Amino acid sequence: MESVPRSINHDFVFTYRGKNIEENGIKKSFKTACKNAGIPHGRKTENGLTFHDIRRTVKTNMLKAGLEKEYRDTILGHSLKGMDVHYLVLDDKTLAEAMERYTKWVDQNFETASANVTQTVTQSSK
Repeated sequence: MESVPRSINHDFVFTYRGKNIEENGIKKSFKTACKNAGIPHGRKTENGLTFHDIRRTVKTNMLKAGLEKEYRDTILGHSLKGMDVHYLVLDDKTLAEAMERYTKWVDQNFETASANVTQTVTQSSK
């Protein structure tokens, strides 16, 4: 079994080579990626995509895949509410198993989801 993604074991949600990626860097990169792919970007743009939309989709798909709320929240960096935070012990092995279950679900459902994709994007090397 692979290890838990680095972001779960780090103080920051997004890291690159163990260093924090600043929020502005993520926003700029995401906006550039949308522009290069020809995808409308931003809340004020009609049908504009935001980074939060992707996060919402992942969490929704985790629910569809059967991952319990505690796993979804922990993997996505959401705080646990109520007494769960005091009594649950979500160790790396348990979280890795939850991610494995989610990844398997995504793989099984990818063919259906990809049928709705109308564009492909290629990235050239710099």
